[in-house]
Amino acid sequence: METADKRTNHGHGSYNVGHGARQYAERMARKNEPMTPMEAVRSLLVLGKVSLDAQDYDSAAEAYASALKVMPDATAAYNLASLYARGLGVKKNYLEAARLFHQAELMGNRQAGKLCSKCMLDFISIGFILKRPMDVYTAMCVFVARVYPEAESKPREVSRGLYAIASTFLSKGEHADAAKVFRAAAEFANDGTAQYCLGELYETGEGVEQNDLAALYWFDCAADNGVGAAAEEKRNDILAAYQQALSPADFSERMATLATWCEEGTRDVPANPDKAAYWRQAAEQE
Repeated sequence: METADKRTNHGHGSYNVGHGARQYAERMARKNEPMTPMEAVRSLLVLGKVSLDAQDYDSAAEAYASALKVMPDATAAYNLASLYARGLGVKKNYLEAARLFHQAELMGNRQAGKLCSKCMLDFISIGFILKRPMDVYTAMCVFVARVYPEAESKPREVSRGLYAIASTFLSKGEHADAAKVFRAAAEFANDGTAQYCLGELYETGEGVEQNDLAALYWFDCAADNGVGAAAEEKRNDILAAYQQALSPADFSERMATLATWCEEGTRDVPANPDKAAYWRQAAEQE
């Protein structure tokens, strides 16, 4: 992850960073007038670049952090974010790196936006194997609150972030990880698109054990949450297949089973009193 300033001559260990910084400071002092904020930032950016070229990451991080205390600056934000993302001169911190990359993006650096998304994935992936869907959802809430304080709708940003991460896992063929993230959004953010995607995974058995009843549950939830005709069609197809393959008594038993799952909560279906009542009614009507 390169910094915004072009990196050159990394191996010149004989260059004295402090000497270069002092020379620059002396030139500025000879002007016999106070620095403007912009001049102070320029001075700190020069110090940061000289420090980077000498691989003095502690001094570089300090220079860029000092510049940002004076005024917002895309280069300082981007370069400090890069140091946080790699743990150079500062302790590795994907959350802080993402925050700074996003600030640089708001100031016009498009590449910073892509790196912010990468840091989001890296942040959520910390200890991922041990995380439950609820933990994934909580981590994304923390990320959004820290990185996107200006967002008009934090819940929408949480859903968007979870969907982006789940889609990344899907593109890599990591269906189990995608299912965990979709479950986080589907259950805790009540996101219809995630519910639909999770229903598809249960329908095909990718990343989760194939389960038509669980697929039915999630497609039904997606239909309630704005996904529309596609989710309704999936839900109705499963119900029609049950009705054709099962006797009325067996169909009623299947609906009662789903109602019980919704009452108690299972690995595949969360406790949901409203849906429990809905599927209980469907079983009794049959």
